[in-house]
Amino acid sequence: MSEAGHCDVHHTHRDGFTDFYPWETYYGDQDLTEPCAGFGIWHINGMARYRRSIRLGLTHYMGSVARARNWLHTDDEKRLFSGKNQRDWKGAGTWLHIIFNKPLMIFGLGLGKDEVFLRWLLIERARYFQRFPNRQKEAWYAYPKTESDLGKLYFLRELGISLLPVKDYNELYSSMTWR
Repeated sequence: MSEAGHCDVHHTHRDGFTDFYPWETYYGDQDLTEPCAGFGIWHINGMARYRRSIRLGLTHYMGSVARARNWLHTDDEKRLFSGKNQRDWKGAGTWLHIIFNKPLMIFGLGLGKDEVFLRWLLIERARYFQRFPNRQKEAWYAYPKTESDLGKLYFLRELGISLLPVKDYNELYSSMTWR
């Protein structure tokens, strides 16, 4: 995607950068001071550029949960759930900020049982909007009608995510669908 879009690698900031969690790194056509300020391609499951960042299994996902949980719930004013300084929380310069501050269109993610980090983030997003309803943003999950994991669809719907069934994978990934 980054090559097709003629995008270069950028960082919202370098404070605390680690190639194990390059969450402030994105591909884009401009420098962003914060993730919601413009277009970026964010690799939430890791980047080939930083081999150690690739998330492959439960241990990796649980490490991501532990890191993000501290940013969301630590007992100081720099946590997202404090409700204060929502642009100044510890994850404000990362793709996590997008999850809690922008509408989401989800497609192409399996969100299987083993993807606990992504499932947990969606639960935390729903909890955040329950606590701060005036900040709520919409979310949609597009999927082929042949989806057999009804539990996943129920899970997403219960989190307030609108379900958008399409005929098949060709329709889901067709450029005509997204015009």
